[in-house]
Amino acid sequence: METAVVLLLAAAAAAFVLAPVFRKDALEEDRSRALPGELADLLAEREMVFAGLRDLEDDRETGKVGEQDYRELRARLSARAVEILKRLAELGGRASAGAPGESSAQDRGR
Repeated sequence: METAVVLLLAAAAAAFVLAPVFRKDALEEDRSRALPGELADLLAEREMVFAGLRDLEDDRETGKVGEQDYRELRARLSARAVEILKRLAELGGRASAGAPGESSAQDRGR
C-alpha cells in the first residue's frame, strides 16, 4: 500500500514538473521571454537598413552617389535586410508587419 502511495505521489510530481515541457506553446513562450532584447535590436536595425535604402535611392536620384557605388551599397543593404527579416521570421514573425511596401489588411480595406 505504501509503495502505491509513493508511486502515485512521484507520478503526480513528475507530471507537475514536466507539464510545461509538453505544452504546444511552451517553446514560443520561452522564446518570447528570452528574446525581447534581440527582437528590439532587430526591429531597430531593420528600420535603419530600410532608411538607409531610402536615403541611397534619394542620393542616387540627386547624383550624390555614382551608379557603381549605388549598386554595391544597395547589394550590401539588401543582403542585411534579408538577414534581419529571416531572423525576425525565426522569432515568430511578430515583428515583420510594417516593412516598407507592406500594408496591413486594415490599410487595404480603406
